[in-house]
Amino acid sequence: GSTASNQLAMDDPNLRNLAAEVSRKKKEIFSPKEPNAKLQRQVHVLAVDCGIKNNIIRYLVNGLGLRVTVVPWDYDFTQDSFDGLFLSNGPGDPTMCAKTVEHVKYVMKHRPDTPIFGICLGNQILALAAGASTYKMRFGNRGMNQPVVDLRTQRCYITAQNHGFAVDQTTLPQHWVPLMVNANDGTNEGIIHSSKPWFSVQFHPEAKGGPTDTDFLFNYFLQFIAEPTASVVTTMPYSVPSLYRKVLVLGSGGLTIGQAGEFDYSGSQAIKALKEAGVMSVLINPNIATVQTSAGMADRVYFLPVTPEFVVKVIEREKPDGIFAAFGGQTALNCAVKLYQAGVFEKYNVKVLGTQID
Repeated sequence: GSTASNQLAMDDPNLRNLAAEVSRKKKEIFSPKEPNAKLQRQVHVLAVDCGIKNNIIRYLVNGLGLRVTVVPWDYDFTQDSFDGLFLSNGPGDPTMCAKTVEHVKYVMKHRPDTPIFGICLGNQILALAAGASTYKMRFGNRGMNQPVVDLRTQRCYITAQNHGFAVDQTTLPQHWVPLMVNANDGTNEGIIHSSKPWFSVQFHPEAKGGPTDTDFLFNYFLQFIAEPTASVVTTMPYSVPSLYRKVLVLGSGGLTIGQAGEFDYSGSQAIKALKEAGVMSVLINPNIATVQTSAGMADRVYFLPVTPEFVVKVIEREKPDGIFAAFGGQTALNCAVKLYQAGVFEKYNVKVLGTQID
């Protein structure tokens, strides 16, 4: 058109209640053709529609044989009768769903044995109801190939995701623990109560992204409905592996008493290990008569004294991600200690690898 781009109004979708826009406006009931025989009774699940995928409804009704009542995002279900509460996926900022959060809080307080299962936005709503906080991600996690680690087993699953907000798991209150974590960026992928039948995940288990599907979480939900008394949850810590592009190795220097050939050997093995890992090695070693400085060993060699002055110059030029200080004898260790105390490693964001100086 004829309107200049700088004159067009800017639309920020984060300022709108997107869940309210996509949620159904009235309650709907879905009944299975055949109830789940394993449950020995008709199970009723109330699903809060914050933008629920039809495939979730199909999975609950046709796949699991459950009677499902789907209600609008702001529907007050606190006095309704149901066996389990399902919090659906949906777009936008979870704090916009304040009414849903308050209703979930009520159920958690007054009906603590009622199982709750959340997916995607439902994970964030459950976290807010528990007392945690959420935040806007820079890019979000989107796609069919997001790796997620189950903190109970350390098993990794490939999942489908499409979200721009996440749970700040550092704000989880007592008795709540992270259930899943993203193996790429370490963001939260699920939470669970340590003793109540309440849990949620950030991804879509009904999507069956493979290679090992996570639809077992729905069966986990059914187990809670059949036996609401939850067992104690035990999780193991997980941290995203650090990736190093270039590592600086402080060499053995001259072969003297206390700095014999074993340091040349160990340093050579460190350089070979870096090469096998695809990490570029930068060596500082003034001694040309060593295995470390042989052609084809390190990717780059500086025949300079292993002193703070020269090491800082190499760091400024090469910008390494990490440094090995334990393969150069006492000279390299003394140099590394001085650099650490002077704040050089922190200044240039260089991680000390192996035995830590502090």
